[in-house]
Amino acid sequence: MNDSEQAAAYSGRDLDNAYWLFVQLFQKYFPDLVPNDAILDLGCGPAAIPLRLARLFRTCQIHCVDGSACMLAQGKQAVQREGMEKQILFFQGTLPDKLELPRNRYPVVISNSFLHHLEDPMILWNALHEYCLPQAAILIVDLLRPTSKEKAQLLVDQYMPGGPPLLRHDMLLSLHAAFTLDEVKAQLQQANLAENLSLAMATPFQFAAYGYLE
Repeated sequence: MNDSEQAAAYSGRDLDNAYWLFVQLFQKYFPDLVPNDAILDLGCGPAAIPLRLARLFRTCQIHCVDGSACMLAQGKQAVQREGMEKQILFFQGTLPDKLELPRNRYPVVISNSFLHHLEDPMILWNALHEYCLPQAAILIVDLLRPTSKEKAQLLVDQYMPGGPPLLRHDMLLSLHAAFTLDEVKAQLQQANLAENLSLAMATPFQFAAYGYLE
């Protein structure tokens, strides 16, 4: 997403519920985890989720990666407004290229609505092996592909009825590009993550893959 208008739309309040949902899922699946070291966010977008996590975990740094300069610019502006530049750091990079990060591996790795943007979904799952420490906590949340175009449109109408046309259009395209739950299960098997990550329905149209890496 390299368009500045698009990046600004994803920074607005229309997606507040989606961003808060991710934070709530993190607290639900890792109720006793209080990160105090560093979190890696793959596909961070405008850093709406890192900002929310940073407010919860004040002693934890969050390293945000995205391939879009426009998204990172939006994130940096938001972080500067809240004076959190020391806690939230930004890095432009595109998987599967080697990411230039302050550390090689992380104790917590997260990703929200990034998987369906990848031409090869294994890029994300394989990256977990590369960037996670042993026993790292992992939370991946993404859309699920509906069984028909009509059902996809109904989801857009139901969950974003008054949303901006740009976001409604993007949601529809993203639903079509997403994977089914069976496809995600097969991806986890292929990546040797099926025994580590549990799959759950986060919403009627989203899944969550979560757990600890061995």
